[in-house]
Amino acid sequence: MKVVLLVLDAQPHRHVSTEVTPVLAGLAAAGGRAPSGGRAVLTSATYPNHASFVTGTDAVGHGLYANHVVRDGRVRRAYDVGPSAPTLFDACRDAGRTAVAVFGDHHLVPVMGAGSAASHWPQDGALPAGRRLDDYGYLHDAETIVPLCAAAAAAAPLDLLVSQLNGPDTAAHLHGPDSADAVAIYTQTDGFVGELVEALQPAWNDTVLLVVSDHDQTTVSDAEPIDLQAAARAAGVEATIVLEGDGAVVVGDDRLQGSWLRGMDGLSGTEELAPGLRFVSAEPGRWFAPAGAEVELKGVHGGLATRTQVAIVAGGHAAVPRLAAGLARRVPEAPDWAVTIAELLDLDLPTATGRSLLA
Repeated sequence: MKVVLLVLDAQPHRHVSTEVTPVLAGLAAAGGRAPSGGRAVLTSATYPNHASFVTGTDAVGHGLYANHVVRDGRVRRAYDVGPSAPTLFDACRDAGRTAVAVFGDHHLVPVMGAGSAASHWPQDGALPAGRRLDDYGYLHDAETIVPLCAAAAAAAPLDLLVSQLNGPDTAAHLHGPDSADAVAIYTQTDGFVGELVEALQPAWNDTVLLVVSDHDQTTVSDAEPIDLQAAARAAGVEATIVLEGDGAVVVGDDRLQGSWLRGMDGLSGTEELAPGLRFVSAEPGRWFAPAGAEVELKGVHGGLATRTQVAIVAGGHAAVPRLAAGLARRVPEAPDWAVTIAELLDLDLPTATGRSLLA
């Protein structure tokens, strides 16, 4: 069996259709698709969910609850910290299986612990010289698909291929997730998915292809940003606040148990993720930033409104109908994919908390 996990960064579930993404729609029709999509861990951001895809835990379990986290009293980038839970790459290495990683966002190498894979690209998580980049400095999908298809079609034994294409996320941030410009990029990325499917064809009957997204995006409105830091200072809350688009995390001593958030304009919800770790979500279209900050993005993610994920299974392996039935029964959570892969490949993920879709 060859298991391929493909993450389409920020690809909206609502824009998977025969008109916009004919390859994805065809895979879903031949295999299976979660009718209402999957559900991201909080915050609904790139690095927390990619870490969940390989650890099988929520963001508290692997420690990367946002694209930035607090460590040793200071805010650090998630890719400088890495997950604190064992990954599928560790499990493959320990079981003598071959795992390969190919990412458009080079920071995912440390975020997903892909240094433990048999091979990973970009090497050491560094941007390769002379490659085409997108508007935010990540590898263009046209660059990423080349090593991805090479890995998929390689004659050498391969048990697990974990991959990511970044195009939809950059387009949604830059133009807005429902704009014509972003939809055009969704179609373009769908074409690259078709190239991957073609590369997998010689071993299709032995392949399980899992296609997901890490989060959705919501269009930024003209309303003023929500200044959560100012509200915390006014309430006397001594905590570090990590901003994540339309989501945020309050890190530290919150003796008021979140009561200082009640009645605040623009909030859609709050919950305690763990002691000293409180998630806060903005209403759709709102976002968190200091007062007076200019809107630099037309699409954001991180909150409750952007938790929906693409969830598609395909391939010719006999396990695919069982996986499709699992998607039809319940909404898959981000950690469920790692647990499902571990069951498919008979791997041990001792700290995983997700549920297999084969159950």
